[in-house]
Amino acid sequence: MKVIKNILGSIYHKILFFIFKYRALSKKNIIIDNTVKLYYNKENLNISNDVVIGAFTVIYAINSGHSSKKGLLKIGKNTSIGEFNNIRAAGGEITIGNNCLISQFVTIVASNHNIKKGENINGQGWDETRTDVFIGDDVWIGANCVILPGVKIANGSVIAAGSVVTKDVQDNSIMIGVPAKKIKDR
Repeated sequence: MKVIKNILGSIYHKILFFIFKYRALSKKNIIIDNTVKLYYNKENLNISNDVVIGAFTVIYAINSGHSSKKGLLKIGKNTSIGEFNNIRAAGGEITIGNNCLISQFVTIVASNHNIKKGENINGQGWDETRTDVFIGDDVWIGANCVILPGVKIANGSVIAAGSVVTKDVQDNSIMIGVPAKKIKDR
């Protein structure tokens, strides 16, 4: 029974992928690797022209029953998203600007779960006190970075590999570390 479920699930995912890819490619120059996992509602995902999404990236752009906030993902034109990334726009909005580079193994989350004592974590809804991620134009996010909810990364900024962004980043800043701190202007 489990094997049949897995086969049907795989077929379902492939059908959804081809439907999405057809819609996405009706725009100009959108390249989405066929290993990308997309979980989305049509109204929750907006990909501009000239976008590349690399292999084995997982994208959630859905409305969640755990949140009153709509999950929404917007990707600007001429943006490249590398391989093995995790982008989760559920319970909040993620906006990625134009002309951005997102390297490999980057995690971007629009919301986190509540962690109230005395309740099972898995049953708790989203923490709506700190949501959404905004990434401006001309931003480079290095490999293995984590971008946490409530963060705004302003235009022209660079986030060094392995950094964890917990606070807003000013225009043209170069950030590094855990948590990420500004080391200089670009």
